[in-house]
Amino acid sequence: MRCLLIDDDIPTVEALLRIVNWEEHGIRELATAYNIQDAKRLFEAARPDLIICDIEMPRGTGLDMIRWVREQEYDGGFIFFTCHESFEFASAAISYSADAYLVKPLDKAKLEGTLRKAVDALRQNRLLGEYSKLGLAWIKNREWVEKNFWRDVLTEAISPREDLIGSELRKRELALDARREYRLLLAGVPRSRIGERWESSIFQYALSNLVSESLFGQVNHDRIIPYQTESSFYVVALLEAPLEEEELRERGGRLIRLCDDYLKCTLTCYISERVPIAGMSRAREELERLDAANLLFRGKVHRQNEPLAYDTTERYALDMERFGLLFVQKEKAQIVNGLKKELETLAERNMLDPATLHSIREDFLQVVYSFLLRNHIQAHVLFADEAIQRLAQQADGGVFDFMKWAQAVTGKTIDSVRDALESEGVVEKAKRFIHDHYKQELSREDVAAHVFLTGDYLAKVFKSETGCTIKEYLNECRIQSAKRELLESKASVGDIALDSGFDTLSYFSTVFKKLTGETPNAYRSRHQGRS
Repeated sequence: MRCLLIDDDIPTVEALLRIVNWEEHGIRELATAYNIQDAKRLFEAARPDLIICDIEMPRGTGLDMIRWVREQEYDGGFIFFTCHESFEFASAAISYSADAYLVKPLDKAKLEGTLRKAVDALRQNRLLGEYSKLGLAWIKNREWVEKNFWRDVLTEAISPREDLIGSELRKRELALDARREYRLLLAGVPRSRIGERWESSIFQYALSNLVSESLFGQVNHDRIIPYQTESSFYVVALLEAPLEEEELRERGGRLIRLCDDYLKCTLTCYISERVPIAGMSRAREELERLDAANLLFRGKVHRQNEPLAYDTTERYALDMERFGLLFVQKEKAQIVNGLKKELETLAERNMLDPATLHSIREDFLQVVYSFLLRNHIQAHVLFADEAIQRLAQQADGGVFDFMKWAQAVTGKTIDSVRDALESEGVVEKAKRFIHDHYKQELSREDVAAHVFLTGDYLAKVFKSETGCTIKEYLNECRIQSAKRELLESKASVGDIALDSGFDTLSYFSTVFKKLTGETPNAYRSRHQGRS
């Protein structure tokens, strides 16, 4: 599918591109426009399946856009968002068959739910249209319609009220009782446990089919709902029969063994209490929270109301003094192995609950930041790369994820401090950076950030090593470039000044005369005359 995003606020467009997992919704191609005129040109070049558009824009509103595309007989999806709720906007949007009307700031969960519903509706309408052309009955789509009904219930795309659920069942012509009770079986695998062995969509497909075949004897059963979060792959199975405790645990245990045998990863199962359809979304959320709190009891079957057996009677505190000394001694292996041993000891005593792991992480970061501060290194620059940030987001997910993050942070910290203490290496790196970027607007802080030092500390080391300031060295590089240009090109002195990195011709001339003893024009005349 193809989607067109329209908003005059560029950061909003960039945020939408970043936070939404578009491929999960079947959207493979994205186009962006920042005004209605560009949007119309993109629309005429290749019609999108879905349009997401701001209402209030200076050069034409979102209502102008939907009015125009409907005049072009466009039957695709259309989602509005705006900064202000307005009955006039909402009623106009409805009159032009908009799928949804969202108010900024956009909530990710609500946005993804709305997007999923719009895409599903689009697919359903097109599929039903095809069947209508062929003269086939709606019953051909019953399983597909029911599967999407369960997805909408679980994500609260349908409000969790019995009367509204009953109305939706009648609308979709599904022969289900809104008051009937079900059990939810949530099967989950953390993303970090599959590494790079699987592509995400392929793993989700394989896991979904494994659960479906194991529980219902067929693939893609209509009561198997797969989905992903930032940290995990999940599959929800809706079990209707009044199953006994022993049978529930046996089914979950069989699933865990099959996942280990065929997918080579650890699956954990969570089983809800009996709930009516209106209670399914809340039950799913509670099972997810139970999974998020599970650091030690993976690969097992857990019931919704059975608390995980953590011993929290005694609180743990990291020996920060000991780890601070290991950082000073630059003992990478001892730091990582020491943390690993601490976590293993806590795990053996059932004391490693999420709160304890998080407190260890905060204490460890305090040791790291203190060490970096003493060595004049800026932590926010040092840890700005995507790999470290991704590991940091997953660090509270379990011992395995925590240790991957701690090892990366330890190595980055000690290696950077070691480089910083070798002043010659730091100065040479700073000089190379200046040579590569002298034509740009460059400050002392820009150069310092490149070598992960504060501006004051780098200035001191640079002056000691080279005998000149960073500004003086930068000007020398620029004047050397200008001298070559004066002799080898016919460009004006003003153009050469700008191309060499100077803001003004007067400042360029002042610096040039200070370093060469003559003006740029005199230098050019004298040397060109010699040649």
